[in-house]
Amino acid sequence: MIKRDAGLLQELIDKVQHNTASQEELLLLLQLLEEQDHRVLMPAEEWLQSESQPLPAGLKSKVVKAAVQKRTTVKYGYFRRWLPYAAMLLLLLGLAFLWPRHQPVYTTIAAADGEIKRIALPDSSVVVLNARSVIRYSDEYATASRDIMLEGEAFFEIHPDRQTPFIVHTGNVQTKVLGTSFNVKRYPGEKLVVSVASGKVKVIATAGKEMVLGKGSKASYDSAANQFASFREEPHNMNSWQQGIINMNNLTLAEVTTVLERWYSVRIMLDAPETGRHVLSGQQTNTSLESVLESICFIYHLQYHRQGNIIRINKK
Repeated sequence: MIKRDAGLLQELIDKVQHNTASQEELLLLLQLLEEQDHRVLMPAEEWLQSESQPLPAGLKSKVVKAAVQKRTTVKYGYFRRWLPYAAMLLLLLGLAFLWPRHQPVYTTIAAADGEIKRIALPDSSVVVLNARSVIRYSDEYATASRDIMLEGEAFFEIHPDRQTPFIVHTGNVQTKVLGTSFNVKRYPGEKLVVSVASGKVKVIATAGKEMVLGKGSKASYDSAANQFASFREEPHNMNSWQQGIINMNNLTLAEVTTVLERWYSVRIMLDAPETGRHVLSGQQTNTSLESVLESICFIYHLQYHRQGNIIRINKK
């Protein structure tokens, strides 16, 4: 008799569920199920209470062949004892696992408005979160995978590990690296922007598009058009926000106001659509909201009025 091994049984069930079990492994599973201890461990009534799932294509025929092969190797009485469990095995193939699977436990870290947060990950990689940003990763991080979910903006310094790629999930796009430093930005309602300060990354959209970026490269992704657009950017500018610097190069006033809203936890309203289309340049040190607004308004002959956390910008 085969020694009872619940771990082996679970492994065989897992292979059966994923339609990867060989003929020999199916026979071994049937033999394990014959043992009295396993019948106690896995009573039929518990199987019947499980939630049903569809059978993988072709799996039933494999089990039937295994059953026929087993029938020729046992005495009839022994086969009769096994037959109910063969039927139960067929049922099991369409059911959920008998033991609860490991449910990942997720760690969520957020940076509030006006906050920049530095995080050390379990593999010694470092993430710097910009204001109003969130990352999320499971307890399997660094052991089974290195996957991070991001909403907002973060700069990553990734510890090299060629066996386990680091992947940032942002909406319907993945940014995959082995060991590098890069910036990912994707706030709700905005395009994804990936900038590479060192090394290389591959940006992959679920719709099929992908792009490889090297040092000094920057790409944005338009999900509606399923298109990437690439640019050049100085690596030292990619994480300038960590030093409290607003990089306004080629940003519209409407885009800059969204940055200011996150940094200062205010609501900025523009009096007319054309006001938001002004294209800015240069950098602005994050000293105070008033100084930033005064600089912008001076350049474009605008004025602003503040009432509590509401700021309105209009023409003079």
